[in-house]
Amino acid sequence: MSNFSDTYRKKMKVNGSTRRARAYKQAQRDFDLYFENTLTRSECLIDGKPAQAVFQDQSQSNNKDLSDDKYIVVPNSVEIGVGSYVTWRDTQWLVFTEEYKTIPTHQQLKIKHINRTIKWLVDKDNKTICNHGEGWGAYVQNQTLYTLGVSFSGNHLPLANGKMSIYIKDTPETRAVKVGTRLLVAGQAYKIEFTDFVSRTGLISWLLDEDTKNPETDNFELEIADYYKGNGDSEENEDGKKDDKPLEPTRWNIEGEQRARLGHTYEYQLVNLDKNESASNWILEDIDDTNPFYVLEKDEKKISIRIKDDFRYVGKTFTIAATVNGEIKNIAIKVIKKFG
Repeated sequence: MSNFSDTYRKKMKVNGSTRRARAYKQAQRDFDLYFENTLTRSECLIDGKPAQAVFQDQSQSNNKDLSDDKYIVVPNSVEIGVGSYVTWRDTQWLVFTEEYKTIPTHQQLKIKHINRTIKWLVDKDNKTICNHGEGWGAYVQNQTLYTLGVSFSGNHLPLANGKMSIYIKDTPETRAVKVGTRLLVAGQAYKIEFTDFVSRTGLISWLLDEDTKNPETDNFELEIADYYKGNGDSEENEDGKKDDKPLEPTRWNIEGEQRARLGHTYEYQLVNLDKNESASNWILEDIDDTNPFYVLEKDEKKISIRIKDDFRYVGKTFTIAATVNGEIKNIAIKVIKKFG
């Protein structure tokens, strides 16, 4: 027969054996109560599985009204992460960022509305379309505002040259898409110039360069480029067989600080260039459209920026890319606190 003190200890352990444990369980109960009763909780599909989630509006002043971003809040038992697809109110959304909660009673993530479905052929001989014929939902953003918007043929002739960035779920199928692949976006042709698997784990970023439409090979009804021709990744030799072209190793790179403090100025330079090589274009990309930087000056070899002195930008990540002889490289930069 247990005495009173043993019974009391067992009862207290139900709520937590320490004050810290009891405080955490109380916070968990508070979230469970909120999740059960809030008006913003809705039925949805997360990666095709039925679920319930809380959807919260985000202030449009944070992203210059360029996209209708939302926060999604779910219990810890729900499987979700960066790159997950969320179907809510008959529309599709893509998870972009995941917040690491200091008190992990639940999960909170940021989602962006999918504005395009990107399609390409995974088997050109059998005309097999990616993702079982459905294509992949993606967030497409115009990057022309952050570039010159033109390219140059030879030394004098300027040509219109729009830039687009695409964020898409990181899967074996999307990773297999090569640099140089042509895509149709809203009826316009683009070519992938650069792929980034690193900056945002769970998503792949493609930087696209405007290309010429070809009615003889592009299927505009299905929005698939190079639908009516072969692979195009290799050339035929004298025997009529295709030889793959090996990629030449690159020398040049972008050098500079990858952790930028609020209010500080940084310079990024192109290194290991030949004497006659220079940047034909600089591209600054910020997926959240917050632009936590000012461009102070730039030339053919370097670019100088200043990070805005605003604490709201801490944790933001943006990229600086440069084009040299048609090749693009970039550097990811994370904004950190001014001190510490």
